[in-house]
Amino acid sequence: MACLRFCRVVYKLSEQEGTIRFAYSLAPLEPVLQINPQLAELSAWREILYRLDLLGQHTDRYGGYAYGNLSIMEESGSFLITASQTSGAPELLMEHLVRISEVNFERFWAEAAGSEPPSSETLTHGMIYAAERRANCVFHVHNPEIWQQHEALNLPATAADVAYGTPAMARAVHELLQTHQSRPLVFATAGHEDGIFALGHSPWECGSQLVACLAKARALRQVAASGAA
Repeated sequence: MACLRFCRVVYKLSEQEGTIRFAYSLAPLEPVLQINPQLAELSAWREILYRLDLLGQHTDRYGGYAYGNLSIMEESGSFLITASQTSGAPELLMEHLVRISEVNFERFWAEAAGSEPPSSETLTHGMIYAAERRANCVFHVHNPEIWQQHEALNLPATAADVAYGTPAMARAVHELLQTHQSRPLVFATAGHEDGIFALGHSPWECGSQLVACLAKARALRQVAASGAA
């Protein structure tokens, strides 16, 4: 498929955090995205998650790579997702968003439009939207408190041998969504350190569920600490 101005295809298999493991075409995003109520809500929650350190970038975590990505469906059936390695910025800029107009799971390929490569978890987001028509928003964050206590929090999880950004992860997420029907839903990726996903109808549903999980995880930690004293 021809791109409007340029096209590049990449495929990497490194284990480093943030590595893109799928093929994609990347065209310029036209017209330039304008802020609207939906994107304003996404931006607001992105700022909250950044302040809570659920997404971001630190030199002493994950090899210094940025972590966390957000996406939201459009009326056209495409979805917008944050670009790779943009989570370290304090706020969401419109140039941080990439439009995904087509996903092919057999080829493990995405048709994208934007100024930066799409998130390394784009195909997982795409699988969620394909498997769950009620999902209009997906948040992927990293948090050791929630991740380490996901069983105590009764959060479902993909298997520990399933790596992030792979066809196996996309299949595992599809199976998890068929097994766990409650919505909104938060789940962990046991094979991706500290990885947590939230899916729901809106940014508010995804964000509020994650904040609630963080509060519960910290409460559990305090109870455990008081019992050990």
